[in-house]
Amino acid sequence: AILFFEEYDAPPWYVDGMLTQLAQAGKLGGVAGVAVGQLERCEWSEQRPEWPRTKSLEQVLEEHLEPLGVPVLYKVPVGHARHLATLPLGVPATLDADARTLTVHRPALDLPAG
Repeated sequence: AILFFEEYDAPPWYVDGMLTQLAQAGKLGGVAGVAVGQLERCEWSEQRPEWPRTKSLEQVLEEHLEPLGVPVLYKVPVGHARHLATLPLGVPATLDADARTLTVHRPALDLPAG
């Protein structure tokens, strides 16, 4: 399976907790690749002083995803990003981190023509 996740307006420590929970639940062990959304407004900034300065978002992602030893594609334009594209779940897909592509091979819904 390819794991996809994205978040909006979440501090790095929140993303860290989310990935820690997935790892402890054994949900990261069998993934063939990871696609990460654009994570809009998820980095600490001067505009969000209530968020503690802990690890950077980049550090959190690296610590959790690099040990998996699978291809990782960052900044996939789906979810809360400007494009608001939809990613179907449960359909065959190919992730090519070198080419920076995520190809979905079948629509999520097979609707009759006409």
